[in-house]
Amino acid sequence: MKNIVYILICFGIFSSCKDNEKQTIDLKVMSYNIRHGKGLDTILDLSRAAALIKSQAPDLCGLQEVDHYISRSNNMDQTEFLAQETDMEGTFGKFMDYQNGEYGMATLTTKPLVTTKVLHLPDGKYEPRTSIVHEVALSENCNIIFANVHFDWIGGSEGSSNRLNQAKALVTHIDSLNMAAIITGDFNCTPDSPTMLYFAEQGFVFVEKGDDNLSFQGEDQSEIDHLIHRNSEHVTFKTKNVQLLKEPVISDHRPLIVDLEVIF
Repeated sequence: MKNIVYILICFGIFSSCKDNEKQTIDLKVMSYNIRHGKGLDTILDLSRAAALIKSQAPDLCGLQEVDHYISRSNNMDQTEFLAQETDMEGTFGKFMDYQNGEYGMATLTTKPLVTTKVLHLPDGKYEPRTSIVHEVALSENCNIIFANVHFDWIGGSEGSSNRLNQAKALVTHIDSLNMAAIITGDFNCTPDSPTMLYFAEQGFVFVEKGDDNLSFQGEDQSEIDHLIHRNSEHVTFKTKNVQLLKEPVISDHRPLIVDLEVIF
């Protein structure tokens, strides 16, 4: 009888330890400013961006400069087109009305979405700004926040102040959710900017791209497309691989691909 009790106790301890073992998930995240499908060759062809996204097969994808039934891009629902072409679920977030349609950003995902909020951000100088903030279910026991951003683009001290205020509004919202978070997109500022330093002060980790880091391919090349993440008490991110693709035609931005290990 004592032996049976001992075995049951040991089994209970073993089961408890098994329940407390950490689990991991591989997560592929992409960020791409698609310039509403107009390439540096001046050709409007959204199928090129769709093919590139599909070839990378991300789990989560943040897209910037997306048109929604706008005249300049043939009155197309670009989010729906990209979602269908890539076999992902699409969400559009409006910045503003433009050319009889709407201009903004979009996210694509293969993971289930628990909640979605198009968060209005302050201080857009010429264009209002939003962030699409999702709660994403990576597994039965692991939900995270995924936020897509496209901060104000103007230069000088005013632009710097605007971007910082937009970052503060976003962090305030993410703090209220109390979950591990990934933010990616076109931040329109370099790693040493006040905005990125603020994110670091708030506990976000900047994913390093290496020496080949100039994500904007326009006249003044610069590193302005980023991915940052912040752990929670129960969820930890680990960067496994970072790619900034060499794509010289489809857009004036290069696609950023980050492979993460999610530990929970």
